[in-house]
Amino acid sequence: MKPTMIHGLAAAAALLFCSQAQATAVVFGGLNDTTTLIYTSTLDGATLSATVKFTLTSWSATSATFATIVTNNSFGPGQNALLSFGIDVVTPALQGATAGSGWSASIDDNFPSFKKVDLCVWAGNNCSGGPIGDGLGEGMMSSFNLVLTAEAGGDFTQGITFTSPYSAKFQSVGTNEVSVEFAGCVASQPGCGEGGGGGSGGGGGNVPEPDALALIAIAALAAGLSRRVLTRPLRRAS
Repeated sequence: MKPTMIHGLAAAAALLFCSQAQATAVVFGGLNDTTTLIYTSTLDGATLSATVKFTLTSWSATSATFATIVTNNSFGPGQNALLSFGIDVVTPALQGATAGSGWSASIDDNFPSFKKVDLCVWAGNNCSGGPIGDGLGEGMMSSFNLVLTAEAGGDFTQGITFTSPYSAKFQSVGTNEVSVEFAGCVASQPGCGEGGGGGSGGGGGNVPEPDALALIAIAALAAGLSRRVLTRPLRRAS
């Protein structure tokens, strides 16, 4: 579909729903399919950099196992520990999820700044974080099996889709040791890993709250601005 110019009230509506319009999806369509999520940002003197690699190693209609490798290459002031990461939408819908090697997994959980996500994987007390010592520290790597269970009626062998935003939470970041959440991107996506992009597409931008999106939309309407609404095709894991 070609980009479409939207004016007036339609522009405001497009801005209100920009997170959905710009969603990126990865489809695992067979065993050994793999994809890597990249998280990059800078804050308070620290450079945050992490990757999460998923490889589909086994599946049935109701169960799927992903060999998961998480790395934290962050550096700078602060401890910059990775405490959790999440997938906004998983299809087919999940009934349960488990992880290992010090990581836990939960479904339909609240992720700070992103609200509810279908899947959250965390190393602290819960999806919202926890003690710094429980997180993945700078220069560290962790590997484990992530096991997903489908709801009744779902069939993983028809394909498993991870849809953005792909959220991450770091704690003890920078000189002031603050907490921050931001969205990552798919490694195969153009520009991914360069940082500075917003939402799901750039790997470095903070995700605005819905109220902020509403204010932006109102401002756009008042100023008579227009925006392009882009649709992105599904990407197969590679």
